[in-house]
Amino acid sequence: MAIELASPAAFGPGCPWYDLHRRFPPNIDWCEEKICALVVTPFNSWTNLAYLIAAVLMWAAARHSRDATLRLFAPATALTGITSFVYHQSLNAFSQVLDFFGMYAFCVLLLMANLHRMRRWPTGARALHLYGLAVVALTSLTAVSFMLGLPAQATVALLIVLIVWSELVQSAASRRYFWLSVLAMGIAAALSALDLTRVWCNAANHWFQPHGAWHIVTALAIYLAFMHIQRAGKRESGS
Repeated sequence: MAIELASPAAFGPGCPWYDLHRRFPPNIDWCEEKICALVVTPFNSWTNLAYLIAAVLMWAAARHSRDATLRLFAPATALTGITSFVYHQSLNAFSQVLDFFGMYAFCVLLLMANLHRMRRWPTGARALHLYGLAVVALTSLTAVSFMLGLPAQATVALLIVLIVWSELVQSAASRRYFWLSVLAMGIAAALSALDLTRVWCNAANHWFQPHGAWHIVTALAIYLAFMHIQRAGKRESGS
């Protein structure tokens, strides 16, 4: 006798987060259908654990490093995963701004690491102060963009361009991990685009979604970028 699994209840009045989502919706609607639960989109939420796994690996690799920037990679990546989880769990404009805060925390850090290698970013406490100001400023800009109905996603795209530029304008003994990171990020971007445009979309499938796969592949891209920065730093210090 076949066992039929009950379909999750539809997202509607009386469900957690519904009123907040209805009054303040995010500016993007991913494919995965919303269900009546504390975690509104399960796959797109739980796949953010990939960032936490990457964060643990980076913490283990950098915990004894004298490079303060390198030691920031693990907490910044963990923050990226936590804020993205909260966003996909609740799906509203406020948690989406929080999601951008997490993305900026990592993107600005990677840009800072590149500029530091170019001797174009201060060191010590001033470096961390400037890093925090940049993340807060970009998050505030995103909140204003949402209020004006402007697509804040372009800011993240610009940061990625600046990260690639700041890497390529300086010499490097090897860019193997850098190009692997770029490749992984390109695959992740394609998956997310297929989801957003509904080219690849099975809304009722809570075991796989292309945007959730974006989380997993970008976590890999982040770890590969970390490995590149770590090795570049070791070569510069001669260790």
